[in-house]
Amino acid sequence: MTQALVLAGGGVTGVAWETGVLLGLRDAGHDIIGHLDLVVGTSAGSTVGAQILSGTDLALLFARQTADKHNEISPQLDLDALATIFGEMALGGTTTDEQRSRVGELALGSTTVDEATRRGVIEKRLPSHEWPTTPLILTAIDAVTGEFVTWDKDSGVSLVDAVTSSCAVPSVWPCVTINKRRYYDGGLRNTANAYLATGYTDVIVIAPMTSGPSPIVNVELDDLRASGSTLRIVVADAEAVEAMGPNSLDPGFRRVAAEHGRRQGRIATF
Repeated sequence: MTQALVLAGGGVTGVAWETGVLLGLRDAGHDIIGHLDLVVGTSAGSTVGAQILSGTDLALLFARQTADKHNEISPQLDLDALATIFGEMALGGTTTDEQRSRVGELALGSTTVDEATRRGVIEKRLPSHEWPTTPLILTAIDAVTGEFVTWDKDSGVSLVDAVTSSCAVPSVWPCVTINKRRYYDGGLRNTANAYLATGYTDVIVIAPMTSGPSPIVNVELDDLRASGSTLRIVVADAEAVEAMGPNSLDPGFRRVAAEHGRRQGRIATF
């Protein structure tokens, strides 16, 4: 049996919630991290994937999410740009390079903090800056062509750059320069990109989505089932969604997100 873990996007609170879920699962006797054959990380999930495969204990990662002190920065949101971008995401994701290129054009034209400042935040998030030995696939999108890309240890891209690009929410954070190309958040394809786990026997999906998997995500999950994979899925419940508030990028909600994730992990049906 082969086991893959898919960690979806969800902002700063998503990082905290996913970390809590994994610790809650361990509390309940499901210590899955040491048995994984693949981790797929998109946006927030790229951070969590890199963190849990670094060798750092989950309890410490959880403690960092519940601590008052943190290294996150709160962005100034361009609500008009976000409305346009998420208009493209109305059904839960983008399906064509053309759609993603339009998002990229908005991202490249947005005023954000500089790349170095944002990269510094990601550097501090990651306990290790080396690619882990367990296969880790991270996702991003070429801001000019709209091409969906994946990074792994053989891509010739640093782990910090790979995570930073995967977390580059368009119009919120700067696009990330890698090999003279600019990239933004892989979650704009869809929040999970679960198809990357195709071929694995057991697929665990942890997704802090506000209303369950989106239509596009559902199609990929159905395809995984049809291919013979057994799926186990944890999504944020109504109680967690309400407690985490409307802005997933607000670091002030990290603690409550982590605590609700741990609660859900402890009661998840595994």
